[in-house]
Amino acid sequence: MPQFKLEEFSYKELEEFIKKERIDTFILPVGTIEPHGTHLPLGTDALIPIAMGEYIAEKLKAILLPPIYYGVTTSLHGYTGSIRIKPETLEQYVYQILESMKMHGFKYALILNGHGGNTQALENAARNAWLNIRMAVMVVDWWTLAREKGLTQKILGKEGGHAATDETAMILATFPNLVKKKLYDSKSIYVYSNGIRTYPTPGTIINYSEKEGETEFKDQVSREYFEAVSKLILEAFIEFKSKVSSIVE
Repeated sequence: MPQFKLEEFSYKELEEFIKKERIDTFILPVGTIEPHGTHLPLGTDALIPIAMGEYIAEKLKAILLPPIYYGVTTSLHGYTGSIRIKPETLEQYVYQILESMKMHGFKYALILNGHGGNTQALENAARNAWLNIRMAVMVVDWWTLAREKGLTQKILGKEGGHAATDETAMILATFPNLVKKKLYDSKSIYVYSNGIRTYPTPGTIINYSEKEGETEFKDQVSREYFEAVSKLILEAFIEFKSKVSSIVE
């Protein structure tokens, strides 16, 4: 099976591999370190994009870059283990990665984002990469796309939330040993309201409606959900490349 992880190549191997396989695309997983209830790991937002990147890279024939674990944590910053970087720091960090990959001849980037607080910084970096260095970039917030396309409701029977049924299913599918079902505590649930702002958030499981209820551990369909979301992203990116190739090449 071909290896697509950037950090595992020597530079000469990478040169030859890119040339032989005609690779023009890379994938960058981005997350953050923050609490996800009492049952999921602090690295949840990075681990999910990492797993999706590994799944997609070979199918897409793309180079998978080492992940960025640190992100723009805000309302959950302060809970034990959380780590925050500023939005402008993440934006510049990602942009400089895009610049470097452009220098090496890559034309397309897929940024797999696992954390909502990162979205604006990643969008800014992607926009500037197109305007300044003509690199075509797609940024994907996987949970938003999955809900928009109806996958979360269809497969899991819920809409999901922060550390809720959807994120729990993704970790169950990819890092099941890191899901601590016995530690789950429904007292960690906080129902978000558009009319209220709190810092810090008074709960590390965040639902976006009352009807979401308890986080469920859907072992049987977790892999189905992971693969369906990953395939959705893969298809969206292939379509993106096809439609913009005439102005990128």
